[in-house]
Amino acid sequence: MRRLFDSQHLLTSLHAPQSGSAVPGRWALQLMVVVPLMLLLAMALAGWLVLRSNQEGTMRQMVAQQADETELLAKLIGSKLEQSQKVLAAVAEAAAPWALDSRPTLEWLLDQGLPATRYFDSMVFARGAQVFRLDFRSGDGDRAEVEPAERDLLRRVIVDGKPQVSDPVKSTLGGPSIALGIPLRAKDGSVQGAIAGVLRLQSQSLLPVSLAVPARENAQLVVMSTSGVVISHPDPSRILGMAVDEPALAQALRLWSERERNGASTTAQAWWRAPQLISVAEIPAARWLVVRVVQHETSSPLVGPMLDTWSGLTVQALALVMVVLSLAWLWWHTRKLRVMVAEVPPPMPGEVLVAGDELDQIGRQLRSLQQQQSLLERRLQQKSQLADTVLESARFSMLLLKDERMVQVSQALSHLLGYDRGDLEGQGVQLLAMDQADLDALWSQVQPQLLRDGSAEATVSLRHQSGAPVIATVQLVRVPGVTAGYLWCFVRAGQARVASRSATQQDKLTELPSYDALFSHLTAMLQAQREGLDGSSPSAPVLFYVNVDNMSSINALAGHAQGDLVLQQVARQLQMLQPFQGFAARVAGDKFALVLRQCSREKADALARQLCEALQNWQPELRGKHFLVTVSIGLLHMDAGFADAHQVIRAADMTCYEAKRHGGNSVHWRADRAEADGTSLRHG
Repeated sequence: MRRLFDSQHLLTSLHAPQSGSAVPGRWALQLMVVVPLMLLLAMALAGWLVLRSNQEGTMRQMVAQQADETELLAKLIGSKLEQSQKVLAAVAEAAAPWALDSRPTLEWLLDQGLPATRYFDSMVFARGAQVFRLDFRSGDGDRAEVEPAERDLLRRVIVDGKPQVSDPVKSTLGGPSIALGIPLRAKDGSVQGAIAGVLRLQSQSLLPVSLAVPARENAQLVVMSTSGVVISHPDPSRILGMAVDEPALAQALRLWSERERNGASTTAQAWWRAPQLISVAEIPAARWLVVRVVQHETSSPLVGPMLDTWSGLTVQALALVMVVLSLAWLWWHTRKLRVMVAEVPPPMPGEVLVAGDELDQIGRQLRSLQQQQSLLERRLQQKSQLADTVLESARFSMLLLKDERMVQVSQALSHLLGYDRGDLEGQGVQLLAMDQADLDALWSQVQPQLLRDGSAEATVSLRHQSGAPVIATVQLVRVPGVTAGYLWCFVRAGQARVASRSATQQDKLTELPSYDALFSHLTAMLQAQREGLDGSSPSAPVLFYVNVDNMSSINALAGHAQGDLVLQQVARQLQMLQPFQGFAARVAGDKFALVLRQCSREKADALARQLCEALQNWQPELRGKHFLVTVSIGLLHMDAGFADAHQVIRAADMTCYEAKRHGGNSVHWRADRAEADGTSLRHG
């Protein structure tokens, strides 16, 4: 293995920190140059952010101020229009009693009787189909032609029954004009007509001169309608033009229209659209907009003045102090780094040495740590694979618990309870409890012994996936050397069996479940198959139906007491043959049944031969005579095609009868299964 430093370097440079010659290496010197530069860059960035923040704050203040000014202008123009509408309302109130009389009377009243009409440039009257104008500027009387826009305004006033303001039009009176309309009502409140006052924009200033915003080269103030018609403009030639002809006005109209579509309030709003600051406010008395556009520079020259201030000098001084402190800190820690590197053991004899500085040493150490980590990961992976193999292949049931949650489950235990391993791992142990109260009582029982001895043993009723109870003797072992809360739980496979639900479901002679328990178990299995709950087995369960041959002869020659010994021996052999998920029961007399949830045809044949051979080799001595005990076995695969448990038991009994017809001591498969060949296996 190659070393980072040669022996001379280690003896002279690394092992001499106490002499005061611990000069930083190449990497430390580079760090001392880079870090101050990074600090200066950080300070410059911070200063730029401060300046940017100040600029943004100033811009927000300008936006808010211009929005307020524009809203004030809109209110002033609105008040001017409201004043004109009040004058028109006074005229309409005086003219309303004459609205139903003849036209000359109303003309005389408007021309001579109401001085307030002189406030307007002309008056337009409508009643029914009669529409006429009185022009107070030119004196043309009713000969003046009524403008189409004025007719449209009078029509809208009569239909809506409320005051209206028209868009600006180019009137025959000269220049752009606007018309204000108001309905004429009878005493009963009905609308009998309408009257409108026409004002030229040049004759009535919309904005008082004393309150006008001073004109600036980089700003303009415009009044326009919501349809984009220009009402007031610094350039008189643009009046009655369209806002879309000017990019700034078109943008202001688009921004306001989008704001209205989004349902925003009608208060003034300002937008910064570099290099322009645009503010828009709506005039309350009419659907008009006051638009103000101010040109601004894209950036403000704030950097120079700020650096000339005391705050700028303070920032520069703080930056210089930070750089000096950083250099001192780096110098101190590089000395400590040299001391640490000097404490590295000298190289082993015969190893190749490579000179280097601190960075090389640290890099080599990191690579060594990475190799150690990789080695530990491989070992951990191997142990994990080994544990997986044990959990997959072990013939005994076990699971690892962490705070009452199943972390690891063996394949044998999952088969015992009819689950897949993936269905159980990560779930709470309450899933396996037949009754939550029994589980709580079990924990209370074993906790003191676990704390005292580190292990405890108890009998618990577990719940099969099909819903059937399974009694098992379990041993809990606390896992030492790891975080508290881990427990190994071992199930004694030889003691695991389906629980009897009552004393009447257990045969007293053989201590096997009775016919009633078998019937309930078969019913639960068929129900689970129909509902798709029992998906753990690749093949259908196998039912062994066992009948003792010549049982009547044994009872007659040796006595019933000796015959009971034969039945007990058959029961013991069935219990020894049943795997974890098996179920053995005494059906009646000399008939027994064995249900294997997971069993292939080949495995069933092998178990049946094993049972026949075990009983043949027993040859008990009863009353001085040796007897040969043989059995006939009927085998069938259970699936959802059976209607109920009665049909399953009848089919098994008939299959066993076929085995007896072949002379006994034989195994016979049910002939109507597709995979069965109808042959019998003889043992003698």
